[in-house]
Amino acid sequence: MRALIFIKTLTAIIVFYLAGGSVFAAEKPLMRVNPFELPRGIYSKDNIPEETPQTLKLEAIFTIKGQKIATISGQNFVKGDFAFGKQVVQIFKNRVVLDAEGKEENLILQGTKFTIHKHMQN
Repeated sequence: MRALIFIKTLTAIIVFYLAGGSVFAAEKPLMRVNPFELPRGIYSKDNIPEETPQTLKLEAIFTIKGQKIATISGQNFVKGDFAFGKQVVQIFKNRVVLDAEGKEENLILQGTKFTIHKHMQN
């Protein structure tokens, strides 16, 4: 009886290892056929895909040491930067002007105003 249980247990363990631990198969990275191929999500400089959000959203405008910075769709830009393929032409108090291939596009800051107070500790 014990020998039969031992053989069944041993067989189950061998089948599990030969199957490659199918329970954990979803966690294994996909094998690449071509060893010179870059993994999925990694691109060479020449093949970087453009990631343009459906609609650009101006989320914040702030000034640090005299330089205005605009947060557009989660990323920070200064005047002259390219934001999702469009050049930041001007940053105003509540809007940003973008140049999209010769077309002017305005992003207007929506939301509430708030003030930041700095308290000095002794």
